[in-house]
Amino acid sequence: MLIKVVQKFMENRKPFTLRYPLILWNGALAAFSILATLRFSVDPLRSLYVEGFYKTLCYSCHPNDVAAFWSFAFALSKIVELGDTMFIILRKRPLIFLHYYHHAAVLIYTVHSGAEHTAAGRFYILMNYFAHSLMYTYYTIAAIGYRMPKWVSMTVTTVQTAQMLAGVGVTFMVYKVKSEYNMPCQQSMANLYLAFVIYITFAILFIHFFVKAYIVKSAKKSVKKD
Repeated sequence: MLIKVVQKFMENRKPFTLRYPLILWNGALAAFSILATLRFSVDPLRSLYVEGFYKTLCYSCHPNDVAAFWSFAFALSKIVELGDTMFIILRKRPLIFLHYYHHAAVLIYTVHSGAEHTAAGRFYILMNYFAHSLMYTYYTIAAIGYRMPKWVSMTVTTVQTAQMLAGVGVTFMVYKVKSEYNMPCQQSMANLYLAFVIYITFAILFIHFFVKAYIVKSAKKSVKKD
């Protein structure tokens, strides 16, 4: 609703430039994501080394651990990142479905997972922090005005797509532990099904975006040149 209201407000107005606010915005989120990746990664890596894969997958971090703070910071960052959409609308740039669906769905799922202390969230959070480290760094450099080679944006999109496919893989492993092996795992079936829906739809949308942005466009440019 807010997207439609602001788009209506901007309908007959000139787009805002917002260059410096955009540089600061993306730069701050890039710095946050990089720091969070480095700090949060200690928890699942240590857990994998000390406790093994099963406990890391099926038992969440202790609520007093540093990882719990960065999990909470992750949830808050999903609210902050909604501002990305406002920058697009105020600058009157194309707003694709993938963008706002991704932001809304991740926020909803993060809140649901946080309420349940979903154990597999360790992997979901770390993957997202890492992907956003690359993404917001790329956006910051682009906002400054530096035109990067095509392979850089392709790499960022590839990492995002790989994150979604890995999310499907992690969710499937939890499903097998709970259904086939009948072992306890700290993730409700409702949260598990929600993760399946979100990660599968994300994977499809990101693959579609990759094909459309890099393969179809490249093919069209080649035809024009010929």
